[in-house]
Amino acid sequence: MDLDLFWALLDESAYATSDQRERAAWLVSRLSSLPAGDICGFETLLSATRGRLNTFSHWHAAYVLCDGLCSADRFFAVQSWLIGLGRTVLASVASCPDALADVPAVRTLLAVGAESWPDAAWPTWDGLAGVAREAFFVVTGRSLDNALAILGHVPVADAGPFAGEVWDLDSPVEAAVRLPRLWELSRGLEEAA
Repeated sequence: MDLDLFWALLDESAYATSDQRERAAWLVSRLSSLPAGDICGFETLLSATRGRLNTFSHWHAAYVLCDGLCSADRFFAVQSWLIGLGRTVLASVASCPDALADVPAVRTLLAVGAESWPDAAWPTWDGLAGVAREAFFVVTGRSLDNALAILGHVPVADAGPFAGEVWDLDSPVEAAVRLPRLWELSRGLEEAA
């Protein structure tokens, strides 16, 4: 499994399905047609990609997006959602959490406001975390985690811990300084409503 195939599978799953549940099932089916080593590779690349978003700054951006309703568990699912938006979005947001303000799906969500989001609209994707495990079991009848441990890889199972500086996620001053575009967008749309 190389990075291009990893992203191609994610992109194809978005085009081939209509919701996240179908998308996860599509990925399981597609991964199940590959050799076990490629399934391990998918999980390894997923963990590495998630690691690019596993910072306190990214959590803060997700916290602003979700109007303060972003626990560590929800942040893990937000990471999956961002990965599901594709390679270009991921690269942009990974290098600058404030780039979330440029993502059309984020702008749409903020225009409506978190208090109005139906469950299916939340910027989360819980199902992505289990697709490789399910596919690996289908192919081998064994645990993916055991196979990854033999290879020396520890899969990412949740968000954090975060190295370096942390700050008050509820502070409007911190949000305005650290995430100026996203903060302005989230406040501007809220004030316009």
